Amino acid sequence: MVKLERISLRNEGLKKFFSSNEVRILELLWKKQPLTSAQIQRECEDLSLACVAGTLDRLVKSGFVERKVDESETRVRYIYSPTCTQDELGVRISEHVVDCLIDTFGTAVVSSIGKARGKRS
Repeated sequence: MVKLERISLRNEGLKKFFSSNEVRILELLWKKQPLTSAQIQRECEDLSLACVAGTLDRLVKSGFVERKVDESETRVRYIYSPTCTQDELGVRISEHVVDCLIDTFGTAVVSSIGKARGKRS
């Protein structure tokens, strides 16, 4: 799950919760899944293959990307795909954040969230 200490509300979009490399790879996988690390690196030319592989490892460990073995060619390679859509990701993150807020501040947070949603309508 997203580490709460990494959340930066000053950033834009998904960069509030993920590094810019993680966002680039997630967005690419949502568009063109499944992909190998080499295919991702070709799409993200400014990133080294080692950087892509390390970022993919973090995304796999945190459960946002899944890695499967592809043995269809003469060598074994990994293919990557997202574990959820962007909308589903938003639900997962918001549920995690709200749970942490409730753990810290109690159920009053729920009514506060409801009031904030009413102001946005």
